[in-house]
Amino acid sequence: MARRDSWTWFLLGVAQLLIGEALIEANADSIIAELITWSGTGTIALGLYFLIFLARHEGDFADAYNKAEKLVMDTDPRTGENILVDNSPKMVRAAWYSIPAVMTFIGLLAWLAA
Repeated sequence: MARRDSWTWFLLGVAQLLIGEALIEANADSIIAELITWSGTGTIALGLYFLIFLARHEGDFADAYNKAEKLVMDTDPRTGENILVDNSPKMVRAAWYSIPAVMTFIGLLAWLAA
């Protein structure tokens, strides 16, 4: 499972693409508009890199601290070690992944339609 942090990069990249296209349509300074559009493409590439990198190295990050608010320290009954458990409902966890994915998809559709 790749982490939801890469979706933030996708959302930022799509926002930059939309802002760059809006500036081009408004006849703003073309150099700045093109730079914003190019940086949006680079930000989407960063999101893709982080998505692939974290998916490949999931085992390395599995024991790392997670900043989610609903994380609870629990004791594993078999080993006696402390473990972090996310006790938030599945619907909440699904929303954390699906909302940014849907927003990115809608933003890309808006960018392609422009």
